[in-house]
Amino acid sequence: MSHSYPTLTNMLFRYLLGFMFALLFNIAQAQLKKPFSGLKYETEIGGAFATNKQTPFWLRTNQYGIVPLHNAFYTLRAGINRDYVPPTDSTTTKKRKFDWGFAANSVLNFIPSHTDKTKELLWPEVYAKIKFGAFELYGGKRRELFGLGDSTLSSGFMSWSGNAMPFPKIQLQTIDFVPLKFLKSILSFNAAYAQGWFTVPYIEGAYLHQKQFYVRFGKPHWNVRFYAGLNHQVQWGGKADYLLSSPAAVNGQLPSAFRDYLSLVTGRYPDDYSNDRYNSFDGANRIGNHLGSYDFAIEWNDSKRNILFYHQHPYEDASGLAFQNFPDGLTGIRLLRQPNTSTTSFRLRRLGLEYLQTTDQSGETFVTLSRYQGGDSYFNHGQYKEGWSYFGNTLGTPFIAPYPTLRSDIQGLSNEVFFPNNRILMGYLGSEWLLFKQITLTTRSSFSRNLGTYSQAFLSNTNQFSCLLSASIPIPRWAGCSIKSSFALDQGQLFPNAFGGYISLKKIW
Repeated sequence: MSHSYPTLTNMLFRYLLGFMFALLFNIAQAQLKKPFSGLKYETEIGGAFATNKQTPFWLRTNQYGIVPLHNAFYTLRAGINRDYVPPTDSTTTKKRKFDWGFAANSVLNFIPSHTDKTKELLWPEVYAKIKFGAFELYGGKRRELFGLGDSTLSSGFMSWSGNAMPFPKIQLQTIDFVPLKFLKSILSFNAAYAQGWFTVPYIEGAYLHQKQFYVRFGKPHWNVRFYAGLNHQVQWGGKADYLLSSPAAVNGQLPSAFRDYLSLVTGRYPDDYSNDRYNSFDGANRIGNHLGSYDFAIEWNDSKRNILFYHQHPYEDASGLAFQNFPDGLTGIRLLRQPNTSTTSFRLRRLGLEYLQTTDQSGETFVTLSRYQGGDSYFNHGQYKEGWSYFGNTLGTPFIAPYPTLRSDIQGLSNEVFFPNNRILMGYLGSEWLLFKQITLTTRSSFSRNLGTYSQAFLSNTNQFSCLLSASIPIPRWAGCSIKSSFALDQGQLFPNAFGGYISLKKIW
């Protein structure tokens, strides 16, 4: 008798988590001679206001889904974590081969302006991790990005941006790039493989498959290094009432057997065009909702600065893999100034420029039996009605925004898709400054031209400008305390016009 993949993954999840927590318990017992020496805590209390009921774009974007769409709101955040012991720690004579860590972060939002849901408790991070040498295994929900680029100042990576709440998953990965000693460390690799759970209200029992593989050419001390690789995500399985009458499913159920998993991991077409588990929708398009990006980067480094040039090229089917949707993608350059002893009171630390284009999409027409089917319609999907999103937030670049965040007149053009605007031209500028050697200032500004979709184009230019200025100000008399403040503006035809701000008090110890 064959077993379904959901049963297998659930068993695997329980056994792995049980093994990890049992191992962590034993390690923790051994650590009691140095009680809580590696623990760190943080708390934050804050509030936000806006001239519109909707929170401005840059106040809520790339925050892992913890900032409410509705304004005004108050928030209380708390976290605890233990990271790996760094190799420079005075208690160690060499880098630890085996170590462990965990994190738990919670967010309690109060939203008096929202009549349906006035408070929400979120858990953006709850995970445990263990490492052995260059490899790491973790289970739970963890903040992370996938792609090559500037993770600090980017407008949002192409396929996995940190804009939505993290998934519960089990992931095996390398820790940073691992040099290949037999090639004299000229070539290094970074890889990850994960099984996740798509726990969203609109569909039951859906899963996430995720992997990435990147290589770096150049020794760690070389001035110039080259990077290339890809990431691959698949949303698959599940059942829902809205699929009962859909021609894209069989009896409301999407394929979720182990053989289907093997098919989607390799990205090949299933053996049958249709059978009792799935119909021609999966047979012609591959099982699951596939997407990801090819990534390329060049890094130049010296004693004064680090410059990174990168491009993330999206794909959702064979046409994207074959670059039929060129020049779509995210292109960026980042300047990072190295720390120095300068006495300048106002100093630029980081500068980033990006350009996003998603207008080609391998052509406007989808041809089922064509080698390159076209009509990619980024982040929308015929089986998953909320597409590439998680709890209402876009998983990829936040500039492909879900319809509830758009102006009411734009929402009327949604054409029954969750992302009614995925053909975009966008320019972005971000910067980070150090004022008086203590205050960190950050700016973000973006301007976009929004064309709708191929199936429902906007009738006139829909331009959007959004910007943000934020500051982190330490309080000298209170160690580990800082005041955070941000102000943001939305002006244009895509989002409701609004000006808003956020201020908080944060403590780390």
